[in-house]
Amino acid sequence: MNINENTIFNFILFIGGGIICLVLFIKIGNWLRAKRLRKRFSKSRQAEKEAEKILRKNGYAIIDAQKSKSLLITIGDKIHRYLVRIDYLVRKRGKVFVVEVKSGEKIPYITNRETRRQMLEYYLAYQPCGILLLNMKNKSISEVKFQFGNTMRQKVIKLVYFLAGAIFSLVLYYLLQGGWR
Repeated sequence: MNINENTIFNFILFIGGGIICLVLFIKIGNWLRAKRLRKRFSKSRQAEKEAEKILRKNGYAIIDAQKSKSLLITIGDKIHRYLVRIDYLVRKRGKVFVVEVKSGEKIPYITNRETRRQMLEYYLAYQPCGILLLNMKNKSISEVKFQFGNTMRQKVIKLVYFLAGAIFSLVLYYLLQGGWR
């Protein structure tokens, strides 16, 4: 088989051109992704600045912004640590609320699975008086409330309080009737 210099040159040119195109494709793709992320983060930052104004206008005092809390999960014998970060922690009339600011098209609604799970995670992690969903699309604040069924522990606590109140009432009645003389 006779390979001449022209064939080797064409092969090197072909491989070199392919490598250059691949590198350009990757670099341009990374640049476009970074540009989209910068635009998204810029939009988020603007929305959160506007959110502070909306919260203050509606009587909420901002306690903290971008607050993180470390949580632990145990799976089997292994303990895993992770962070939960909220947009705002606010107070109004002595009640503390976690605020989640949403500025996307689909995300701001509690019917969205990801939003609902996020709100539940905040509720369990911070145990606030309530969760506020601030929809930047229509500039509205909605309080999110989770309705949990009574657990057995909650039922026992209610029964104990009821029995304690009943016993207290009987003792008070007995004392008012002239008992223990």
